[in-house]
Amino acid sequence: MYRNIKPHYFSIDAIMAAQEKIQCSFIKNVEHVDFLDMTNAEKDEESDPKIELPLWMIKVFIAGKSIQFDIPKAYNEIYRGVLTADANVVDLFKLCKHFYLFGKFLSQLEHREAYEVRRTLIQTFIDRFKQTMDWAQNIDDNLPCFNRLDCLERSIFNDARVAQQHLNTYLTEGSGQMEIAAMISNYRKRKMHESRVLE
Repeated sequence: MYRNIKPHYFSIDAIMAAQEKIQCSFIKNVEHVDFLDMTNAEKDEESDPKIELPLWMIKVFIAGKSIQFDIPKAYNEIYRGVLTADANVVDLFKLCKHFYLFGKFLSQLEHREAYEVRRTLIQTFIDRFKQTMDWAQNIDDNLPCFNRLDCLERSIFNDARVAQQHLNTYLTEGSGQMEIAAMISNYRKRKMHESRVLE
């Protein structure tokens, strides 16, 4: 579903994920960016103020090597430890609505923890996939568990529910009366005709 390396231009999910904000600070003097964070207007210019910028904007500044950023809370070492211990107990939607997609874009940025973020994303998806499918196939009142899933998992959940409903319909109602294929019917007629000719 999210095979593209770069965010797809027309993907609403990719656009929303790229809007997620990351705390960062400038390591070079960049002119005319004070308007980005008005809360820092009265702070000492000599200090190293933290500012929150969306992911798509940070990528622009990283290209110029003028910014450094902190890994967001949902992907830092503490939460990676929680997800490794038991990913199924975490409410991903509350933690980050686009957990997997935002994490994928984040892991493509130059950061010392990028590899750990990628590994956590893969393992978290593997650990939660079985439970997501189980909820989709066996729970009638799915709202409580559905609310704990991130946007990618919700899409998988909905597809699994639809597939399960189609399977249940097939098992209860069947697919109708099976008919003999015309090719087989014609073959039988030809064999009967040949046997009569030989007689």
